[in-house]
Amino acid sequence: MLKIMVVDDESIVIESIKYIIEKNFKDIKVECIAHSGREAIEKAEATKPDIILMDIKMPGINGIDAIKEIKAILPNAQIIIVSACEQFEYAKEAVNLGVTEYLLKPVNRSRMVEIIRQAAINHEEAKAKRKRELDLKEKYEQVLPILEHGLIYAILLNEDYNEQIKNYKRILEINEEKGFIITFEIGEGGENGNVIGSSVLSQNFYHKMRDVIKNELNSVVGPAMLNRIIVYVPVSVSGDDYQVRLETVQTTESILGKLSQKLKTGIRVGIGSTKSDNENLLISFSESLRALKYANDREIIHIDDIPEEQIPDTDFVEKRIKMLLESASSGDTKESIAIFIQIYDELCENSKNSTEIIKGRLLELIVMLHRLANDYQIEGNEILQNNDYLREYLSINDKQIIKRWCIRRIEEITGGIKNAKTSRCHYLATAAKEYIDKHYNEEISLEDVSKAVNLSPQYFSRFFKQETGENFIDYLTQVRINKAIELLKDKNHSIKEVCFMIGYNDPNYFSRIFKKVTGYSPSEQRS
Repeated sequence: MLKIMVVDDESIVIESIKYIIEKNFKDIKVECIAHSGREAIEKAEATKPDIILMDIKMPGINGIDAIKEIKAILPNAQIIIVSACEQFEYAKEAVNLGVTEYLLKPVNRSRMVEIIRQAAINHEEAKAKRKRELDLKEKYEQVLPILEHGLIYAILLNEDYNEQIKNYKRILEINEEKGFIITFEIGEGGENGNVIGSSVLSQNFYHKMRDVIKNELNSVVGPAMLNRIIVYVPVSVSGDDYQVRLETVQTTESILGKLSQKLKTGIRVGIGSTKSDNENLLISFSESLRALKYANDREIIHIDDIPEEQIPDTDFVEKRIKMLLESASSGDTKESIAIFIQIYDELCENSKNSTEIIKGRLLELIVMLHRLANDYQIEGNEILQNNDYLREYLSINDKQIIKRWCIRRIEEITGGIKNAKTSRCHYLATAAKEYIDKHYNEEISLEDVSKAVNLSPQYFSRFFKQETGENFIDYLTQVRINKAIELLKDKNHSIKEVCFMIGYNDPNYFSRIFKKVTGYSPSEQRS
């Protein structure tokens, strides 16, 4: 039930309005009355009415000033002015305050009923709108971590890097064109640390950690990946990198202090350098892992604060990765493995490159290979059906095991792609032949058959030749002639009729084709 407050210094006016409301509305109640501006403010704060009918000229605080105070308390209340004062300045200020209506006394009863009914409708609509907004906000808060996880995975795993990042940043309303990666490592890290136990710990305390990080730092927080949480921090293009670096370390120290108190366990932090959107943030992620190697317990290390190390030739590695993906997509296992070994050897050439650096550099490649496997819908392979491959990969802490693991994946994926392509080719070739066998007696074209098997005419022509050993026209002609030979055995059909029955419109052309294929004419075949 809606609550109304009536404010007027004349009791007869209040009683008249109460009578009109009680007579015409069952779902609206006069909750309280007030005879002055001050009393109206106090009662509005106490009873929180939905609709307020307010006089302007009253002793003490006038109606306009009372509305200002009430609006600060109840911004969504519907306010109707009922006054004998018609000064323009009052009306103008009432509009500025968001007053619903300005009625001059004496007010017609039907007009009063109409205005109150409309105010009630407005209140319900505003209430419904607020509910929708709250529902949307609640849903957004629920889906926000999922979107943020998507952005982190897009940064780390997606080969279509720029487009995916732009999509997620648009949804998350991130306008900054630069950013960097912070990696938090929980518990005992390093190659000999208890990663599994630390992983369980990070999963259990993930939400608390996320809240602390989000409260302290404008960032996108990724999921707990084993014992690590990856955070993307957007940075303004105009920001000074050195100043950003100092501020980030300072803020991260505050985060680290609060997390250490809550978790009662060791935490280390590595920070990568700032990259723009046209650069691969995977490099910043790799740098954050590299920085972690230098960090002690409860310590923060920025990549720019550690000694310079020789970095592998990025162009060489990137080019080889593209070559490997092209080779893998063609199903060439031998060449794919050979290219991978070149990439691996390049990354391992510098003895200072840790396992984490190598893992970071190979991470994108591994995910792109699995994307290829998904694109070709490889089935029946237990290794490739394991969707938890990323967790498995990140848990490996030995360079040689990483190498063997990757080679095994390449073998499985390229072999699966080769089988899938072969099966698909056989299936499409069979489907094309079946279509021709069924429609040979119609005016079918190369375009008709290619459309039936969902291939472009240009590709279908080459594909059909490769799979069957003959081109489309030759196969169609052979099917028609074979059928003509059968039909000619029935002397009830004339040669002209047989011509039309197998899809030709010109008997002379049919005779020429028949003789070219069989070595004799249709009449000779019949005799």
